[in-house]
Amino acid sequence: MTIDMGFWVRDFRGFKSAGAGFDVVKPVNVIVGKNNIGKSSLVAAVEHMFRENAIQYEIAESVEFGGELTEAELRSNFRGEHAGGDLPGNHWWDHGARFIDKRIVWREYNNQVEVLQVLDLSDRLMDSEKVRLGTLLSTFKRRKYRHVRLDADRDLIKEGYSSALSLQSNGAGATNIIQNYINSSGLDRGLVQVRLLTALNDIFTPDIVFSEIVVQFHSDNNVWEIYLGEDGKGLVPLSASGSGLKTVILTLLNLLVRPDFDDKKIDNYIFSFEELENNLHPTLQRNLFSFLLAYAQSTGCHIFLTTHSQVAIDLFHGEADAQILHVKKQEGEVLGVILDDLNRGYSVLDDLGAKASDILQANGIIWVEGPSDRVYLNKFIDLWGEGAYKEGHHYQFIYYGGSVLAHIDAGTPDTDIQEAVSAIKINRNFIFACDSDRKSKNGKLKNRVTELLDAVAGGRGYVWVTRCREIENYIPKECFELEYGKFGLPQISEYEYVQDYLRNNHLSQAGSFTDKHHKAVKFSENFSKDNLSFRPELAVEMTAIIERLMMWNS
Repeated sequence: MTIDMGFWVRDFRGFKSAGAGFDVVKPVNVIVGKNNIGKSSLVAAVEHMFRENAIQYEIAESVEFGGELTEAELRSNFRGEHAGGDLPGNHWWDHGARFIDKRIVWREYNNQVEVLQVLDLSDRLMDSEKVRLGTLLSTFKRRKYRHVRLDADRDLIKEGYSSALSLQSNGAGATNIIQNYINSSGLDRGLVQVRLLTALNDIFTPDIVFSEIVVQFHSDNNVWEIYLGEDGKGLVPLSASGSGLKTVILTLLNLLVRPDFDDKKIDNYIFSFEELENNLHPTLQRNLFSFLLAYAQSTGCHIFLTTHSQVAIDLFHGEADAQILHVKKQEGEVLGVILDDLNRGYSVLDDLGAKASDILQANGIIWVEGPSDRVYLNKFIDLWGEGAYKEGHHYQFIYYGGSVLAHIDAGTPDTDIQEAVSAIKINRNFIFACDSDRKSKNGKLKNRVTELLDAVAGGRGYVWVTRCREIENYIPKECFELEYGKFGLPQISEYEYVQDYLRNNHLSQAGSFTDKHHKAVKFSENFSKDNLSFRPELAVEMTAIIERLMMWNS
């Protein structure tokens, strides 16, 4: 769930008047930029935003908040039955009502609230109105949240026993917490030995599979240490493991165990994790970031990430429940830009020194002729992949309609075909899907292009030419029935033009099949593996395609 309140840092260290910040807080909020550019200052602003009332931060006077008060909140301090006094006229109709649906900008420092402005207000804001708004904002709804931070400088070390469960931003206290949960009868050991271990394996599989997590006591110096079990290796002390593994455990401990010993609901947490990608392979980064996104979506917590990882940009860019703030230096000052289009996405990669070969090639590319094919393929992938693979995260589509690939015939020169095939080879992870265009069982396939593609596919590419005339011949009759409200229809035949099917069954009298994308969306809404089983070869093709997606993303 998005928190409809934002913050902006201005005139602090490298930030000048333009500054940087977020207008809202989404489930995942990514702050990306070079080292020492100001990412930690933005985390400090988050800490100030969701602080406990008595705590004051150095950055306080440089943070501007923005948000709206509800009508009920406004009425509580601008009462309709009151008039005169510090506010001329009726307190509600002449004052409070004009702030409905208006964004208020304010600062909080030295235990006071300073209202700066109300956006899109038609006239001047009175001082007495500022005072009343400030009173409301001092108890603003964000107070229910608790901010938790995991610093970039962190470790998970051997520790002595303590009955107090406290996890610091540098990782101190983690071993004590885990040993208490494993050994104390009053705590739920399943949170560590089942839930945390399962999440750890979700992130590290298939590279490593951990069989158990235990602690052992070292009597020579009175400390406990965490051990992880691996099949064939026995127990391995965490002190002998890399910092990447420790980072993942600390992250999971905050997400999965902290709410229990804090006795607080998970959806009340705001987590800030700094540079989780350090010493993690790109595949593990992707797994970890994917886990964080899914966890925030399913639990209602909110996560801020500081990073200079290209993997994070690739995964979160274009995700509805995430946003990326690029912090960069421009004309002598540091400012922030939300990445809301592809060109800005390119700019952040350039700023981080990424090369096109590093990131701008997707994990894999699916080539289709047009938008309607993309709709059908996405639905097929969702069904056969059981929701595990998403466009934009695990693969990208490229349309080849209008290119030579869409118009191969006997007269197409070999040089043109070779050039088109070379374009596809730019990413070794590709799936090429095309209609056979056969009008009968004995009709010819587009042999020339598919043979060339098959030759370069190797084990990571795949070519799917429909056995039927075109992809619309895989639409089951149930979808036509639900869309047109006419039941008892036959299945569309393998080589029947879809518009002929519609005319023959009195569903449409149009001469051609138009508005294909809109119809694809409607038809695919009712696809299921059951009703698609009338074309058994579809399951074979999709199983092969899912195997490629799994390979690309593992």
